Amino acid sequence: MAPSIDPTPTVTDLRRELEKAAEALAGCDTHLARHAEMNAALHCSERVMYSPLHAKVQAALAGIAHALARTKQQSVPTLDHTSSDGPWAALAADLDRCQHGRHEGDDCGSCGGPSLGNPLVAPDRIIGYGLRQDLIVLPDRESKADPKAWRRNSGENA
Repeated sequence: MAPSIDPTPTVTDLRRELEKAAEALAGCDTHLARHAEMNAALHCSERVMYSPLHAKVQAALAGIAHALARTKQQSVPTLDHTSSDGPWAALAADLDRCQHGRHEGDDCGSCGGPSLGNPLVAPDRIIGYGLRQDLIVLPDRESKADPKAWRRNSGENA
């Protein structure tokens, strides 16, 4: 059996490309309309005759709008569908696991005793930065469930 592939990133990429195409075609639509209106004014015509190409551009724009509307309901991939705190809480909760999948302090037969946790992301180590230059750190095991423990002002000791 072939492995299951999540189509959501592909749909997101396709939507982005469709939005770019729609923007370009909207510019073409405007240009073709202004060109037809200019020709009508130039010839003092009471009627504007739009080209068949203009109709094709409008049909393509309608098709893109339809495709975007159909794919709008795609769900965003989540990490843990059962977590009541949302998918990012599940990801953050796993940052302290050792390479064998055990949380820091849990018994791990492969580590030879209690797990030492993730050697790449130790507690109190800076793992990112917030919008207002606050530090994002991995808190100690007891404070991991407290969202405030993940943030520190950049002036505090890290």
